[in-house]
Amino acid sequence: MNASEIQIFQMEDKHESAYQEFVRIHPESMFYHSLEYLYFLRKILGAELYVIIAAHVDRKILGVLPAMRKEGAMGFVYNSLPFYGSNGGILTTSDAIATRLIQEWNSHTSKPEVLSATIIGNPLAKTDLSQRVTHNLTDFRIGQFTEIAYANHHAEQLMESFHSKTRNMVRKGQKQGFTFSIENDSVDFLREVHQENMSAVGGRAKSNDFFENVSAYFKANTNYRIWVARHNGEPVSAMLLFYYRDMVEYYTPVIRATWRDRQPLSMLIFEAMCDASKRGYRLWNWGGTWATQDGVYLFKKRWGARDCNYTYYIRINDERLYMTPRKTLLWEYPNFFVIPFNLLKGTN
Repeated sequence: MNASEIQIFQMEDKHESAYQEFVRIHPESMFYHSLEYLYFLRKILGAELYVIIAAHVDRKILGVLPAMRKEGAMGFVYNSLPFYGSNGGILTTSDAIATRLIQEWNSHTSKPEVLSATIIGNPLAKTDLSQRVTHNLTDFRIGQFTEIAYANHHAEQLMESFHSKTRNMVRKGQKQGFTFSIENDSVDFLREVHQENMSAVGGRAKSNDFFENVSAYFKANTNYRIWVARHNGEPVSAMLLFYYRDMVEYYTPVIRATWRDRQPLSMLIFEAMCDASKRGYRLWNWGGTWATQDGVYLFKKRWGARDCNYTYYIRINDERLYMTPRKTLLWEYPNFFVIPFNLLKGTN
């Protein structure tokens, strides 16, 4: 294919259906690349979409690089993609198209008004970005996936893939008299307990906007399900799962602190895994883990998860950023990755 036949442009409304179809059938696409998720983020983050498309002159899409940008007091921050480390990066039909997309990214994010730009790698992608993306910092995460594709005997084969300690947790949960069901209207319970759980560990909770907009951008029982565990009718644990192509995203698990030792969440995870396996899903995505999160990593690993490391490619265009207080960045660029906070030298 002649290079002159390739056009690079930003996505507009008229390209939506073609983008969605390209992403839907691409073997490396994830839930985070979907148009529904991008529009969901635009709504809850108040950010702008910046999606680069490579297409043939006949408008057939050959590659995409979805991203978003946030304007703050120090300039623009670009992420592919923002919000709790959402995986981004390119989806492409050829190595040459990948190069063209990255060249456009490099050129655009070199502008003086850009404070920083980060591509959060796709753990399923085969294209190596390390020598193409202009960057001066890297960070990495451990992606963890459990294979759940079984033709039959789903519960038995899943159990065999788990560590003995996880099998014991599931069995303990199954003996406590819990019931489970899919309750897609249990958003308030999910939000309330999530925010309690995050407050207890000093974590950053998802906003009310997040929970209020899930049903507006995703279809219940098609794109998402809320699984709930109850004891004598009282809800004690829940989790929000997203479903995309052949993958399940373990997105927001919650549990009442007083019930934690009785393992309702372990039972709930197992039942949801069995359900997804029976419905033809292939992978359960636990999401990214920091190298320092030993306990979280081990928890996921014992569910039969395999590791898929991926890289953050970070471009810092303004050295003043290193002296900026963390609280300033969190205020100006909420839910965007700007710089690894351990590199900041300013007062917090």
